[in-house]
Amino acid sequence: MSQSPHQPATADNGYITQPAPLENTYTSDPSLKRALEWYVPSAILQSVEPNFTQLGGEAVSEQVREWTADAERNQPYVKSHNVWGKRYDYDRLITTEGWKQLGHWGARRKVVSAGYDPALGMHRRTIQYALNFLYAPSSGLYSCPISMTDGAAFILSSKIGGLPSAHPFHAVFKGLVSENEDHWTSGQWMTERAGGSDVQNTETWATYSPLPEPSVSDPLGDGDFLISGFKFFSSATDANVALLLAKSPSGKLSTFLAPLRRTVVDNDGTPRQISNGVRIHRLKNKLGTKELPTAELELKDMRAHLIGELDQGIVTIAPLLNVTRIHTFVGSLSGWRRAISITKSFARARSTVGEPLWLIPMHLRLLADLEVKHRGGMNLAFFTIAIMGIVENQQSKPSELSHLPHPGKEANVVFRTLTATTKAVVSKMAVAGIQECQEAMGGVGYMDEPDEPEFNISRILRNTSVNSIWEGTTNVLASEVARFLLKADNLDILTVWLDRTLALIQAANLRVKLSTAWSALRERFSTESQSPTSILSDARRYMFTLAWVLCGTLLALDSERDLNPVSMEIARRWILSAEGGVGDMVFHDIIMAQGITPKGDEHLEWDCRIVWGVELPADRASGHRSLQKTVSKL
Repeated sequence: MSQSPHQPATADNGYITQPAPLENTYTSDPSLKRALEWYVPSAILQSVEPNFTQLGGEAVSEQVREWTADAERNQPYVKSHNVWGKRYDYDRLITTEGWKQLGHWGARRKVVSAGYDPALGMHRRTIQYALNFLYAPSSGLYSCPISMTDGAAFILSSKIGGLPSAHPFHAVFKGLVSENEDHWTSGQWMTERAGGSDVQNTETWATYSPLPEPSVSDPLGDGDFLISGFKFFSSATDANVALLLAKSPSGKLSTFLAPLRRTVVDNDGTPRQISNGVRIHRLKNKLGTKELPTAELELKDMRAHLIGELDQGIVTIAPLLNVTRIHTFVGSLSGWRRAISITKSFARARSTVGEPLWLIPMHLRLLADLEVKHRGGMNLAFFTIAIMGIVENQQSKPSELSHLPHPGKEANVVFRTLTATTKAVVSKMAVAGIQECQEAMGGVGYMDEPDEPEFNISRILRNTSVNSIWEGTTNVLASEVARFLLKADNLDILTVWLDRTLALIQAANLRVKLSTAWSALRERFSTESQSPTSILSDARRYMFTLAWVLCGTLLALDSERDLNPVSMEIARRWILSAEGGVGDMVFHDIIMAQGITPKGDEHLEWDCRIVWGVELPADRASGHRSLQKTVSKL
């Protein structure tokens, strides 16, 4: 009997997809490079570019993948008692070596310290958050404590200037911005059971009770206040210090800084670390971010230092929220970019219906839409970061970039509006975008292999999902934006800046469309025709529609910097064709397609340029066997 020419597949033989390794994000992502070239002077960018290239390469290296896999495989747990039943001097939060190494890697690559490097001048924030864009998707969620560490460092940087050199806040700040393995992290404890973002319901109380004599061995542990209460979410439970809110006897909130452990000296002169009144009640079991230890904490007479003025807790801690919100939308965009990269690598390696997946028209159209949306989010994000540079550095002269708001009240209003808007909108866009990437890979996209983080979109999706919740849900932020713009003359100030910026757009068709949309939204925002309550009920639509206008404005201005053809097509699609966009939660009578959309092959050719940066091959795919003129195009 002759042998059959057909060889059935086995578990080890037959067709196996082999996507190419992921590329260095810095060298392969034009949206990041364009943002940096726009906002960072060329001399400074050239000086830090080797750092970007190095970090981008490390982020997709085998070593970093192993650290992230280790952090996912061996999730944190708590030990409170030894084998004999004796309680430890402090609860032992056990984290894996991979988790610790991811933190050390971030510190070495200046993901916090760059934001406080005077050599980088007013551009240090843009450089710092570009570093975080490269670091975050490979950080195993260490990017979360990094964000809170940055926020704490930001608060302290504005306070330590007037303090004596021996004050413990100097040592804390030095630890938070350290680039060595002795670097510190900070927690941020605000959420309680009585109300998440509504911190006025806090049930944690502070009592003024200074020590009779200060400690020589541990000045940081000698805070004048005793804090007692229960914190429902703490996402940096292994931190060295924490910033937290508590009520004074007046019932008003104040901001405090406290170490998680204190050092005491035993009778024999031996120093020993004990809990600073912190007991880990339990670790949270979450949908994602499983490698990140999130806990419920009971505080009992925790010694803490007051930061800022007593009973001015919200005013004191508010700048921290701007920092952590920026980390949130940068992390969302970086996870989204990683998901797009995975999907594109898969498409290059895969074929279906006898044709290469990367050229199949419907798949190409999906990838182009994702690239357009991501480019819009990147423009909004790095514009917001650039404004932080103006606000933080208290510039007196307007920027050479004429689309940036003027220093002072105008910059403050635009920044305050955009930190909430960008965080909310980009986080929602990213979750939807990553889900599309997962679906574009079929069943393999749904796999969740902790040992294989390189192509694991499921892990990216469940980890990114939290970004629409923490630091303010979408509804909380929409309410915040609407109420802020209805207050005083904030909307008028925003209007002056945006009208001036829209006038900078040279292409009349783009300028008119955006100006018309903004005028309609601005008119709808008037309290003369409706009550503030009515506006607040539709706050999501106001915020998302504003974001669409802002993204379109920035895309248009970006494309006109160098008349880059792909950037011009992205702007045209966003503004005139209503492609891309920020999602469905907009005023659809304001955002409508207007203009001629290239049809057929021309649109497909632009899809290919947007996604792959190349011309559509002459031997293009048809998308289905029934449309093919030949048996196979491979």
